[in-house]
Amino acid sequence: MKRTVVASGLRLEYTLIQSSRRDVLLQALPEAGIRVYAPKYMRLRDVDAVVREKAGELTRMQRDVEARLAENRRAHPVVDGSPILIEGRRCALRLHEGPRRTGRLVGDEYHLTLPEPDDDAAVRAAIKSTLSVMALKRIRERLDFYIPRIGRAPGRVAIRDQKSRWGSCSAKGNVNFNWKLIMAPPPALDYVVIHELCHLYEFNHSPRFWALVERQQPDYEAWKKWLKTHTEDLYL
Repeated sequence: MKRTVVASGLRLEYTLIQSSRRDVLLQALPEAGIRVYAPKYMRLRDVDAVVREKAGELTRMQRDVEARLAENRRAHPVVDGSPILIEGRRCALRLHEGPRRTGRLVGDEYHLTLPEPDDDAAVRAAIKSTLSVMALKRIRERLDFYIPRIGRAPGRVAIRDQKSRWGSCSAKGNVNFNWKLIMAPPPALDYVVIHELCHLYEFNHSPRFWALVERQQPDYEAWKKWLKTHTEDLYL
């Protein structure tokens, strides 16, 4: 839900996400703006009041995030020959001009075709869209592999541009996966697939849940740690 507050003449837009949590969490995320996580029972005007009170802090947070994003993009250019991670392998980006966005992995080169290969924003958007297609294909393959072993199948499967999660499972059994998982080594992607499927049995992170995960991937802790420590490597 999109909300807007005005504080000291400053107009501040934010996305409100209400859930069963007990407290309010404020985040400033690159390209996603400000997000506020609040309890379901909390009145909208009370959430607005919290955001209004923290408007100055949130503005600084957003400014810092945007500065880091700009710096990261300078450090990770997307021009012909730039390195790009695909399934844990360092590949060379090859740009081609063409009427449609298409991406094709050939050996250690990722050939990306798009109408504006000289436009930084267009190239980044094309990488995201084409790798999202690859991610969905690979994740569906791994779901088909693990569903018979775990014994539960999800409802809807979707690829998202999640800023702070690798995957998620809803109470209805729908699962979401971060498209950037296609950049990670295959066992790391497997870990997230297994993790979300196990939530169909245990909708928590109890010892029973982790036992289910370990049964499918005995070294899951190593890949869980890998994703945590290499988040900035899987960057676009």
